[in-house]
Amino acid sequence: MDILFHDCYNLDLLNLLNILSGDPIYKKTYPQVFIEFAQPLSLDSMQVVHEISSVLGSTLISPPLAFSVSLIPKFDQKPLLDLFFDIEGFHEALEQNAPRLLAQKDQIFLLFQALAPVIQELEYLGFREYWLSECYPLIEERKSEIEEYAMRSNHISMLHDMFGVANIPEEIHIYLCALSAPNGVRLANHSCITDITFSDQKIFDFALHEIFQSFVANRNSQIKLFDLAKDTFIQLAFDKGKASHRMDTIHQYLQNNIVEAMKIHYLNKGGFLPDPFEFLQNFKQGTYVLSMIFLDHLHWMNTGSESIEVVLEEWLDSLPVGKLMDLYTQALGRAGINLGDY
Repeated sequence: MDILFHDCYNLDLLNLLNILSGDPIYKKTYPQVFIEFAQPLSLDSMQVVHEISSVLGSTLISPPLAFSVSLIPKFDQKPLLDLFFDIEGFHEALEQNAPRLLAQKDQIFLLFQALAPVIQELEYLGFREYWLSECYPLIEERKSEIEEYAMRSNHISMLHDMFGVANIPEEIHIYLCALSAPNGVRLANHSCITDITFSDQKIFDFALHEIFQSFVANRNSQIKLFDLAKDTFIQLAFDKGKASHRMDTIHQYLQNNIVEAMKIHYLNKGGFLPDPFEFLQNFKQGTYVLSMIFLDHLHWMNTGSESIEVVLEEWLDSLPVGKLMDLYTQALGRAGINLGDY
């Protein structure tokens, strides 16, 4: 597997829409960009931005658009306006890469057409020149840093050892943007947007999440999760964290608990997290209690002689439903964490 880093003008042009929409976080993060491009933007274009924000139900306009555009081959090498008007190319890209979205093709294309005049006006206002002079040098500097780190690290060999070659993609593409903070965006085909202000840990955490998530989702252990959902301690943790983890079902919550434990264990082994237990205890307000139990198992009980699939299945089979709070308390004790401190 190769991890490849890129810059992309088109993606930062889409990120600019979040700032123009008046999203308070983006406006606060990029005040100068807002002044440079929101204030001189025509009322017609600003109205289009707000109307699309209303249709999407969010001031974050770029994520669905960036994902849709990323389905198109060489989307980072063609003018964004050309992509917006190439209905045949977009239809073909959907058929090949995301056939489930074909039913929404017309709505997505309408968004492209509605935004095209806004994109055109932003380029007339000099966004390309701004990006080349203010953003591109910073992106290239960060790209050199993260590429150098990736070459020195053992991340790829660790992923091979953990999952096996069959369970990881041939390539992961990470697009470093200058106007995406504080959010990352998942794109098509094992690609994502991260911001140049993200730490190395956050970049790898976000970029590799899909590998861990796919691995857990495709295991035969899903039936066991329904048994775990009956544990009162798990039910209480799920209810307590609904606001922070934003998951509709306890099954999804449990699956994500396993994903996070595996990922945090991996990041610890890679040198990113010197104290994975403290990190996890603060993650999602400490509501990922099954993560803590599994991380404890991976850290202290896993010899590395068995595949992660076998480790996961055997661990799930060994869990005493109805007594998981005892395992959680034991895990905190081994980590030197006093539950009363949180």
